[in-house]
This record gives sequence, C-alpha cells and structure tokens, in this order.
Amino acid sequence: MERHGVRWWFRYLAILVLGLFLLGCAAQARGEKPLPRLADSLEQDSVPGMEAGAGTGVTHGAGEQWKVIPVVLYFSDNRGYLVAVKKEIPKTQAIARATLQELCRGPAPGSGLNPTIPPGTVLRDINIKNGLAIVDFSRELKAKHWGGSTAELLTVYSIVNTLTQFSSVQRVQILVEGEPLKTLAGHLDTSGPLEREASLIRAREQ
Repeated sequence: MERHGVRWWFRYLAILVLGLFLLGCAAQARGEKPLPRLADSLEQDSVPGMEAGAGTGVTHGAGEQWKVIPVVLYFSDNRGYLVAVKKEIPKTQAIARATLQELCRGPAPGSGLNPTIPPGTVLRDINIKNGLAIVDFSRELKAKHWGGSTAELLTVYSIVNTLTQFSSVQRVQILVEGEPLKTLAGHLDTSGPLEREASLIRAREQ
C-alpha cells in the first residue's frame, strides 16, 4: 500500500511538472514579439507627413507640407535701372502682400543690388479690385527717401512692376498713411494709378 502511494505521488508530481512546462511554453509563444525599439517608437510618434531624417520640409496640420511659390522682385542696380530677381516665398492666399513685404526687406546682402524702398517702410495695407491694386505704406516711404529723380522713378516702379507681375493687377495706386501720394520726391506725379513700365528693366550686369 505504501509503495502504491509513492508511485501515485510521483505520477502526480510528473503531471504537475509537465503542466508547468507546457504553460511556460505557451506563455513564451505568446511573447515571441520583441519589445519595440526606441527608434521605432520615435518614428511612430513623429509628425505625420515628415520623413525621418529629411529635415527639409515644414509640416502643417495633418501632414500638409508648406509649399513655396516663385515671385519676381525689382531692385535697382548701379546703372539706374531695375533688375528682376526671382525668389521663392511661402505660398499664401495673400501673395501680393507677401511679395511687397519681401520687396521692403531689400535685396540679399552681397547681391550687388540696391534697395528701392527706404529703410523702416512698412506695408500698411493692400487692396486689389477690378485690376487696381491700392497699396498703403507707412510715412517712411516718403520721409526717408533718398531723393533724386532717378531714385524716385526706381522706387515707384519697383512697386508697380512687382505688383503687375500678377494677372489680377494692371494698375497700382500708391498711398502713404492712407492718403494718395501726390509725388514721392517732387519729380514724378503719383497722384493717380500707374501702369507697368518695362523700359526701366534691364538684365543684370554679369
């Protein structure tokens, strides 16, 4: 009887060990998937639409990438002419406003070109309707102008020619502090709308 009890106890122990072994195997099978790497987690948490390591685009909203649009700015050279400069700016519905703001910033340092808008000048407002662009600048446009008939022409038509590159603009009316600009430096009548003047544009000197 005692031997029978010992054999039964060993069988029970063997069954218990086997059960634990099978349970461990099942748990291991369920845990075969490795823990995620830190790099994988970072990639999953990155901003939608931005490629890892690209670093060349700015995203907005649900992965929409900011786009740029080419525009033309007119600065002056040392020969008394306007020179067309192509520049890419962020795409916006207010493209005419953004383009004039770039014109106010002046040419790139070392470009060999001169600004046409006096320093400190701010674009206060712009309104385009029926082909007429009405642009309103701060008082610095007149108060800080360099003077001279050539400089006056270049300032006025850098504004006009820059705006008339857009199909929605055929004429430009310049205001200063909300009032029509009768003349900028005493040599040119700017009291009414002005049209594009291509004769002032020259190719850049190489």
